[in-house]
Amino acid sequence: MLIGFMVAALGDAAGKPLGGRPSAPAETSKAPRYRYMIDSGSSAPLVASYGWNLLDVSSKWRADRLPGRTRGLVWLGDYDNSTCAWEVSDKELRRDVQQMARDRKVFGFYISDEPDSNACPAAPAQHRARTRLIHALSPGKPTILVVDSNSGRATLEQIPKWAGAADILGLDPYPCYRGKRCHFDWIGRVITAANKARVSYWGVVQAFADSTWRWPTNGEERHMLLQWAASRQSGYMTFSWRWDGHTLKERRGLLGVFKRFNRSAPGMRSAGRTTRLRPRRTLGGTATELHYAYAGPTSVKFDWTGTARSLRYGPTMRFGSVVPARHPRITPFSSKGPFWQATITGLRPGKRYRYAVGRVKSAFSTPPVGRFRFDVEADVGASSDYGAVSATQKQIAADKPAFVILAGDLTYGNDHGQQAVDRHFNDVMAWSRRAAYMAAWGNHEWDESTDDLRNYKGRIGIPHAHASPGAPHEGCCGADWGWFDAGGVRFISYPEPYTNAAWTNWQGKAARLMAAAQRDPRIHFVVTFGHRPAYSTGHHPGDKLLASIMDALGDRHSKYVLNLNGHSHDYERFVPIHHVAHITAGGGGSSLEAWSRGRDSRTAFRALHLEHLRVDVSASRMRIEAFCGPPSSGQDLNCRLGTVIDSYTIHTPRRARAKARDD
Repeated sequence: MLIGFMVAALGDAAGKPLGGRPSAPAETSKAPRYRYMIDSGSSAPLVASYGWNLLDVSSKWRADRLPGRTRGLVWLGDYDNSTCAWEVSDKELRRDVQQMARDRKVFGFYISDEPDSNACPAAPAQHRARTRLIHALSPGKPTILVVDSNSGRATLEQIPKWAGAADILGLDPYPCYRGKRCHFDWIGRVITAANKARVSYWGVVQAFADSTWRWPTNGEERHMLLQWAASRQSGYMTFSWRWDGHTLKERRGLLGVFKRFNRSAPGMRSAGRTTRLRPRRTLGGTATELHYAYAGPTSVKFDWTGTARSLRYGPTMRFGSVVPARHPRITPFSSKGPFWQATITGLRPGKRYRYAVGRVKSAFSTPPVGRFRFDVEADVGASSDYGAVSATQKQIAADKPAFVILAGDLTYGNDHGQQAVDRHFNDVMAWSRRAAYMAAWGNHEWDESTDDLRNYKGRIGIPHAHASPGAPHEGCCGADWGWFDAGGVRFISYPEPYTNAAWTNWQGKAARLMAAAQRDPRIHFVVTFGHRPAYSTGHHPGDKLLASIMDALGDRHSKYVLNLNGHSHDYERFVPIHHVAHITAGGGGSSLEAWSRGRDSRTAFRALHLEHLRVDVSASRMRIEAFCGPPSSGQDLNCRLGTVIDSYTIHTPRRARAKARDD
């Protein structure tokens, strides 16, 4: 959060130029009443001991467990500048905010981090509407958004646009760049613009370092604090307790500056009692059905069942950070649980971390940023019902993918009982302790009364989750599809056809995501995945509506090159249709299903055999290989376990044109 990577301009706390070295603001300036620390996580008691009284939380549960007189500013999910839409629907927000309306430990709601009014002209109006909704649900609790304050003239021009969009605007001009002196005068120009716009604001002081910014010295930190204290701010924010692999805890001198400043606030004693960080008794315990999913480029969400109630993580096996778990908002019912979730934020992109949940120790990674590998399987089931499941999961584990796409029909709990649900999530632990579990729902997750989406929405994270029209009440609402970026690929899942409106609604939103990817030079490919096939000669024929939608998207977006699905229990690859290659990979372990008709003229290869896909991705190509799975009845291909039965390479458009000229 609070990241802006543009070069700043100049001005002082009064809006006047400062020649030479800036003079320090008056030492008599007091700390404001509200003092907010970002990303304090499990260090809340320690952070509170230094005088911050508002802490960063993501739920009512976390707010209620904050120490002493501190309160929580609850993060409600972000505004997506690529789609110009909220990550959390009004319906989901309404349910969450109503639960916190009378909670004294909840100070207010953090609704958005650096929304872009240039990319999304309607964003200020959307934020005003969201603030009005929150006020109606929880009167008296303020909303806060942070405005990008590191983009020179663009920053000064956009501040007035956000007037009324939230009760408080966070302004985050970070003045201390690597190799340069701190430009305190830029903070002054931002303050002047905010005063002129007559907005209520909090200053955000820099207390971090990364590849762009450096750590401030003790004197520079004191200057920032006093400069903001002399302004019209009603509170201030500190970025950040944790950032880019470092913590403010490591900077004892800076902490001393903050402690002295915070104790100058109204109602604070000059010498208060230090809150001791007591060791938690929740570090042991059991953890089964353990897996994680990407929650964003710098965050992941873990799920498990058992007695372990926290997750430890860090760059080494010494860990260093602890995240307490919470019960999921949607409760699975396949067993009595208890079910737990833990979300880790503030991580580094493409970074590997070590972790422990109870007695389970392994490693996880955030979404990759360079070359990477991912695997694909669908129509899986549980080893208690299908003997091939375990062998396939071991094959996937041996591939060492960054993540695995499961394109629907995950457990067949509706056919074989709820024990199959729990068995499936233990089966995939062969790889899910180290690779992210990235899922799309299939028909067996929702279309029979013997199982429903609570078992899946309550235990599998969907990044940038969206709701679909007509979704079943069970497991409602939201998380019907989502998207994420990995390396140079944008992955977009698609929902089940609860009604025809589910796919047509998805088409419009997917088109905006693809258009944004098309403009982004860092994105080389767009891949969709879901359960139903657009094209298929298998037991389940292709769906004409879905095919027409994907054909139209392929015609408009040259980076959209691949669709992955299941549903038919076979393997089938089509030549590119409207620039998109369609691959059915429904051989994850459940029984094979016979072909519904002969080969389509566009079928490049098909086989009745269990299989999984391995995809290796670079900046210029995706190499797709289908690997022979365990033998099973009904197969029409004999192959040795682990051999490649089909392969296909997709090049970037420029590379593909060059290859065509060479050929």
